[in-house]
Amino acid sequence: MLLQSERGSFRGAAGGLRKRSDCKLLTSPARRTKSLNATTVSEGAKKEIACDSKVHYEFGGPLGVSALMVGFPLLMSYLYICLAVNHGHLQNPLRWDFWERGAPTIIPTQRAIIIYLSFNVFQYVTAATMPGIKVMGMPVPSLGGKQLEYLCNGIATWYVDLVLVAALHTSGWFPITTVVDEIGPIMSVAMLWGVIVTIGTYIVACVLGRTHRMSESIPYDIFMGAILNPRIGNVDLKMWSEIRIPWKILFFISLSAAVKDHEINVERELQAGITPELWSFSGGLIEMYKVKTSSPLLFMVLAHFLYANACMKGEECIPTTWDIFYEKWGYMLIFWNFAGVPFSYCYPTLYLLNRSLKNEPVHLTTAYTISLFITLLAAYYVWDTANSQKNRFRMMQHGTYVHRRAFPQLPWGTLHNPTYIKTKHGSKLLTGGWWGLARKIHYTADLVMALSWGLITGFDSYIPYFYVAFFSAVLVHRVGRDHVRCKEKYGADFDEYCRQVPYQCDETSETIRKRKHV
Repeated sequence: MLLQSERGSFRGAAGGLRKRSDCKLLTSPARRTKSLNATTVSEGAKKEIACDSKVHYEFGGPLGVSALMVGFPLLMSYLYICLAVNHGHLQNPLRWDFWERGAPTIIPTQRAIIIYLSFNVFQYVTAATMPGIKVMGMPVPSLGGKQLEYLCNGIATWYVDLVLVAALHTSGWFPITTVVDEIGPIMSVAMLWGVIVTIGTYIVACVLGRTHRMSESIPYDIFMGAILNPRIGNVDLKMWSEIRIPWKILFFISLSAAVKDHEINVERELQAGITPELWSFSGGLIEMYKVKTSSPLLFMVLAHFLYANACMKGEECIPTTWDIFYEKWGYMLIFWNFAGVPFSYCYPTLYLLNRSLKNEPVHLTTAYTISLFITLLAAYYVWDTANSQKNRFRMMQHGTYVHRRAFPQLPWGTLHNPTYIKTKHGSKLLTGGWWGLARKIHYTADLVMALSWGLITGFDSYIPYFYVAFFSAVLVHRVGRDHVRCKEKYGADFDEYCRQVPYQCDETSETIRKRKHV
């Protein structure tokens, strides 16, 4: 962990380095050592501020991000219509009849507006009021090294959500199948809401003078964001939108589709004169039909539950991540969390359900299905424990680590006395645990999970593979960006780190460097 004196030196560096006359008073060897350490940390903090303030044009600069802001909603609409109207087959998007038939499936409705916005409001209220732990984030260079406090009550709100959804469904007040029945209009509402929040946040940040790391391009700043740490009350909007909105919606979409598939299959058996098998609980007080949901849809429910639950149970690790520490709250994070993640990562689920609605379910061999379940769980274990190792190590360095027992706590999620490289910058680069095998091993595991989401749908449509294709492009960009910034930040120490941990995802660092120079 960082000593209190080290953290104090970081804060002092933002307001100016100590005068040399102060250092001359330290005459003993011990005091000289303290002076050198303080100078090292101060120099590191000074470099941190410089890196944090520097603007790097990414995604093709202003022109590129403008194309992305227009293109993403159009692409999402196009792919959804292909799923809803054309059975998952790609169509010519320039044909008028394609949009004429498909547009009615995505027009926002009053019901969709109420469903989506009510969910957002409820998530904010529970985030602001439910009990949880408070953890400190990374020192923020633009705030003089100040560490912001985050209320982490995601696991409590998650259990409340699950109980409430079950109660609403069984009571008939709001059947969970309503979500997938209204999925097209809800998606459109989410996209519109993402744009509204993006523009509103940009304007408010500019009016209040809360901007940070601004470029000279309005489109670029709208895309990347104008404000770093937006808050309403005790809720950090950036972390809230990244954790509470996308992954919960994604899970509930898959749960909705699974229940819908179950109901369809039960109804078909009844119409065929077959009495579905009943399950009895509590001495016959509770009876329900045996689950008739297909294995591929159950796979998607499990996959999305694991992801959502991981975000909730490990929320205390989120404040130390790159998105919270560095990225601003702009279109890139706002739109993608409010709309992009939940309504494009669900394509495998929607494809499977649409096949079931046509009474043409995807049939896979038992061996193939079991192998994908095993692959998913194995990749999840690596992803979960690798993220835990990295973020808990980082929290320990800043004195913010809190031991929790949120389910499930997997073996090897916390490293004790791991190996690391102490940099001249003052930071420590982890070389123990999974991070001694590859510098981005969590990306590798994440990609394996993403691929499994597509493989469970078979090979009759490209659309279920959108997630893994898009995610691969995102990670290639992020890996390259991280390499450049780490090299800039740590210099020769990063070269030594790459020497000790030569593999990056599934490629050697030499391969990455060669590709970078091409």
